[in-house]
Amino acid sequence: MLYEYGGWIIDATPDHSPGIYFAHARLTCASSHGGEEPEMHIEHDIAWFESEEPAIQCAHLWAMTWIDEREGRSPARNPDPVSFAMPSHTTQAG
Repeated sequence: MLYEYGGWIIDATPDHSPGIYFAHARLTCASSHGGEEPEMHIEHDIAWFESEEPAIQCAHLWAMTWIDEREGRSPARNPDPVSFAMPSHTTQAG
């Protein structure tokens, strides 16, 4: 579940517990400067879902938004927007 976006590698692989998939985004800057450790950001428990695919989509979209906000860009425009319903028991991290 690795994606490249805006100079970052996004790992949107969800964590799994019986019957629940937790959306997580693990971001690594694609390039480091002068041998430095690459910059990383990990966001845990963005939301949770009963199946894997919506958790992946949620984490991927969250990561793209985080990257755009960090870089001061307009939000990403996806030609085929991913649509998913977030269950009422879904939690959001700030």
